[in-house]
Amino acid sequence: MTESSVYQERRQHKRSPVSSGIIAVLITSSPEIIGSVSDISLGGAKITYHNPINSELDSTSFKVDLISDDRFVEAIPCSNAWERAVETSSFLAAGELRQCGIHFADLNPNQLFLLRSFINRCAAPGPTSTPEAEIPTVPEL
Repeated sequence: MTESSVYQERRQHKRSPVSSGIIAVLITSSPEIIGSVSDISLGGAKITYHNPINSELDSTSFKVDLISDDRFVEAIPCSNAWERAVETSSFLAAGELRQCGIHFADLNPNQLFLLRSFINRCAAPGPTSTPEAEIPTVPEL
């Protein structure tokens, strides 16, 4: 059986779920889009947002501000990697719930440093293994 060539993994960085709410403000030529980030990496982020006017997300380059509690990074250059409607029967508000993947692009060293620090503080901790106890066992007599 051969693999389908329709989907090709393009991620170069490990993505992490977020531990606390991260708000994304997509700054485009059209009105700003505000959404929530569900996972993030140095390569990009997945954002869920409400699109009340059914407008298309500008797929050319734009900027994003990421905000979480007292931490933020602003004006990170990015582009739209993918976009789709979220299919759910429980969402009955006017407009449409959508998700998009954004790709961070052409970051300068300062932006990369700030983004890495932001991710390290906001990403959910990965599974940690508990080390074995270092108490030596005493053989029974």
